[in-house]
Amino acid sequence: MIVSTMTIVALRCQACGAIDFHGLSLFTFSQQKTQQINCSCGARLLTVGTKDRKRFYIQAHCIMCESQHLFWYLRDQLWSQQLLVLQCEENLVEIGFIGPRDKVKAAIMKQDKSLREMAENLGVVEYFENPEVMYGVLDSLHSLTENGRLTCSCESQQISVDIYPDRVELRCEACSNNQVCYAESDHDLQMIKRVKEMQIEDPSAPHSRNRRARGRRSKKSP
Repeated sequence: MIVSTMTIVALRCQACGAIDFHGLSLFTFSQQKTQQINCSCGARLLTVGTKDRKRFYIQAHCIMCESQHLFWYLRDQLWSQQLLVLQCEENLVEIGFIGPRDKVKAAIMKQDKSLREMAENLGVVEYFENPEVMYGVLDSLHSLTENGRLTCSCESQQISVDIYPDRVELRCEACSNNQVCYAESDHDLQMIKRVKEMQIEDPSAPHSRNRRARGRRSKKSP
């Protein structure tokens, strides 16, 4: 039997729209009663607290309704092999995930795949500068990931995805290499659709052209 003392939290930031992975250790609560998790932009994402280390509350800032939600979990639920889904209480939309890294990552990629329907239902299409292009870029990235064709030059396939109004930023969790896929024009969409494999390069490496989405493209038919 495996007893986990570390779980991963992922919550989309209501300030900048990015989503990232944050580790939450059970041992942290042996020294303190609460822990605050912030986005890389500095905005507060959520607060986790407990009184007896048996029952925990999570106060999360919601990007969908711009308010805060309170969730309660037992210790065995937070630090386990199951995936916990945080939902907006008003719209019942998934706003975050807690659990093993692989399950959290899979849930985020699935969520990005269905982003078009969610955005249309909630009327937040205006968040993107060009919604149709953004949806197409996300679909292409999802397909590359599912087929194991989105990797980093360090050979890791653990890639996090941050979504902004005009672009998608990819970042390797192993070495922090990053790459930008723009989603502003039809040219951006057609460019990524032609990509068969994508590898995130080290921007400090010689001859690196890590500015836009690049990869191995399919050969044109004769």
